[in-house]
Amino acid sequence: MTSNENMTTANTSADIKCIIVQQAFTGKRELKVTTIPKPPPPGDGEVLIAVKACGINFNDVLVRYALLEDTPRPPFIPGFECSGEILDIGTNVTHVDRGDRVLVLTRFTAWAEQIVVKKDFVFKIPKEMSFREAAVLPIAYLTAYILLFEIGNIRSGQTLLFHSAGGGVGVALTQLSKLVPNLTILATASPHKFDVLRAHIHYLFEHDIDYTEDIKKISPEGVDLILDCMAGDDCERGLGLLKFNGKYVMYGTSSVLTWDVKNLFGITKGMTNWWQNDKVSCLRLFQDSKSIHGFNLIQLLQRGSNETRRYLCDIMHKVFILYKEGKIKPVVDSVFTFEDINNALGKLIDRKNIGKVVIEPFVNAKAEKVKKVKVGSTSGHQDSSSTSGPDDDDDDKDPEDLRQSSSSNQ
Repeated sequence: MTSNENMTTANTSADIKCIIVQQAFTGKRELKVTTIPKPPPPGDGEVLIAVKACGINFNDVLVRYALLEDTPRPPFIPGFECSGEILDIGTNVTHVDRGDRVLVLTRFTAWAEQIVVKKDFVFKIPKEMSFREAAVLPIAYLTAYILLFEIGNIRSGQTLLFHSAGGGVGVALTQLSKLVPNLTILATASPHKFDVLRAHIHYLFEHDIDYTEDIKKISPEGVDLILDCMAGDDCERGLGLLKFNGKYVMYGTSSVLTWDVKNLFGITKGMTNWWQNDKVSCLRLFQDSKSIHGFNLIQLLQRGSNETRRYLCDIMHKVFILYKEGKIKPVVDSVFTFEDINNALGKLIDRKNIGKVVIEPFVNAKAEKVKKVKVGSTSGHQDSSSTSGPDDDDDDKDPEDLRQSSSSNQ
């Protein structure tokens, strides 16, 4: 735990700070930092949390530009994941207690100084895990684990292709795929990220080129498992690369943001192109014994049954074990304050991040210093932030070089 995390952030005023999505006079959505009354005491099965750090995901960008369905009407507090310390618990809460360090999965409301959430997806975090790591862990690693091992059933000797290798889920997929021996890993990424990623991925390709012929040379029979967070043109390419008995899983639609999201015409044109992809032939799927899946973790959180919630909790505990064993390590690309939320989202829109971007309610007292990003898992549990806060307990250490996961983790 860092010394920054030991600092009290108790708010004695009647109001708390939060980020809201509001509708501007122009009709566009805007993000604004404001204050609201403190939440009421937690009720039955609820937990009150003092938020220390929040993760940012592409879904948050889609929410910002009104491109994600089933969002509340503005104004509302966005955010799907955060970490913090429990201030109070309601009745029938037994797995956590006041003072516990926890991470939280929630459908909206995460980007606030204090939040009240249902107990179902509040998890006590390992003592070695920083609040920043905890804030970026749940969505990326739950998604990656389920894609690889539950839906994909990836096995030794197979070939894996995934997109956006430098993003939060991409980094998680890279680390978790090292647990599978003799797995050929192919991925796409922005070219400026290649120097960091190439030590951990066998074959890297640019997003914006047609990589199909190159992949066919590497794996003439096709790819066993394709994990697609882009959709659009990548969907059509991927289906053509899928081998007999292969699986194609779509878990995102981030290619919608390859267009100018600040321009309504750009969004309209992009969405039109996105929906005009060729339709899938059910007969061809049957003949080639191929399967196509869709996966949406946020919808699963909202609409899943009690059995689904128990399933997700079980996966989360498996992820915690992998963290304690040093086989995975959440990567924090950069840290922003609530007041700088638009710049934080801009990093994702411009594809500048490697790993996850974090926002925090409070401003650090000292200037931050940049550290190298470590994509591979490590045996230790030092803070993996590439932008370390001033009160991190490793603040005076030299940056470590990137290194691949050890062979014992494969």
